[in-house]
Amino acid sequence: MNGLIGLALSGGGFRASLFHLGVMARLADEGLLKHVGVISTVSGGSIIGAFYYQRLCEALRNDRRLSDQDYRELIERLIVEFIAVVQDDMRDRVLYRAGSSRLIPKPVVQGLTSIGVGESDVDSKLELVLRKLMFKSAMMSELMEPPAHSANVKAELILNTSILENGKLLFISTNSASTLWEENERNHGIRAEDVISLPIAKAVAASACVPGLFNPIRITVRDKVVHGVDGGVLDNIGGHAILSLGQERMQILLSDASKPLCTERYEEVNSVESFFRIQDIFMDAIRELRLQDTDADLIHMRHDIPGIDSKARELAMNMRTDLNSFSEVEAYSLMYTGYCACDQEMSKLRKHDKGWQESVEKSVKDWVFMQVRPFMENPTPAYLALMGQKTKTRLPKSNLTWNRVLSFGYVLLYLALFVYIGVEQDFYKAIWYVGLIPLIIAALGGLLLLRRITKRKSKGTVAALHKL
Repeated sequence: MNGLIGLALSGGGFRASLFHLGVMARLADEGLLKHVGVISTVSGGSIIGAFYYQRLCEALRNDRRLSDQDYRELIERLIVEFIAVVQDDMRDRVLYRAGSSRLIPKPVVQGLTSIGVGESDVDSKLELVLRKLMFKSAMMSELMEPPAHSANVKAELILNTSILENGKLLFISTNSASTLWEENERNHGIRAEDVISLPIAKAVAASACVPGLFNPIRITVRDKVVHGVDGGVLDNIGGHAILSLGQERMQILLSDASKPLCTERYEEVNSVESFFRIQDIFMDAIRELRLQDTDADLIHMRHDIPGIDSKARELAMNMRTDLNSFSEVEAYSLMYTGYCACDQEMSKLRKHDKGWQESVEKSVKDWVFMQVRPFMENPTPAYLALMGQKTKTRLPKSNLTWNRVLSFGYVLLYLALFVYIGVEQDFYKAIWYVGLIPLIIAALGGLLLLRRITKRKSKGTVAALHKL
């Protein structure tokens, strides 16, 4: 292979993460994953990109040359680990932690963390969940070590995040000599050595922090503080960072799992629905502008894909883009879509480099997600129903939602109980009894969350689909 490959992994929540896994599996089969020199990631792409990169760094610490089979096995293990992550409902975990931290009195939270229950050094609930489920306490310094064997190519990972203070991208690169650090220093006064002690979970959270859903991620550098939000605000594909490196011989692949802008019809539109619609329009406009800057090869699911039924492809294309749980069938379908979507781009790579076929060890692996192949080629009613059962529903036209009614009712009940106990007993007893209510609600909420997670893991499996 003459020159290296630049791989951009777009945003789009877990849907994008799963699609990108299929793309990487295809690159591994083609013997090209070891030739990837740069991985630029955004949001959902950052979650899976950093997870893959952490596992790759572990393999590169061995003093031997990695084979194409090593890369296939790495992706195989990654798929198993990530399936467990997407079935743990990261979004609900974050929202539950955020809600319970507001319900439970602060002195109680501080007392629990002082005895080792919870973590006091993490101020972002998204970062905390990413740490628990994926990255543990690993630091960026662990991703910046050189490979033990000189024959192994170690890609440069770039996590893209948008900085609120000046509205510019921050490129968190694992290559301390990258030219992107010069741009970071000009725009933010941040150098490579400043992120060595940054937790990987925090860096990924800063790239995947969806505005309005999660609080901005606070990044402290020496004597200054900046706040990072989803990198997709400024570039939801991730290709800009690769282009900024100025490597002319690099072949760029853009794995784009972003959701297309669909035509809507409205009789009435409330303020909330309007806000989210405008956000979608804005993101689509940014995408089009970014694509005008490059002639890179685009891997996506917006057009027909050979070997996949059009209805199955459309269901995958329009699947939700959040961090909610995905069933086994949904996850495998997105991976298979990403795998098959590479066909045309692999042909272009062959033409781009005539020595490609001789320099790679091509093999087709029987990946676990291939189990959905019969259903994606000829979808059954049960499969289509399962793929479509969690599609995004239109927001209610009324601003008065059930969540608001229940929240308001809880506040009224809370105040009524406080006043009643205070009058009938005394003020101190009111504080004691009513103070227990948030703890009870938080405990019940936690049990309901665990029940939902357990139920979702048993539903939507390929084995269950075969029985229908």
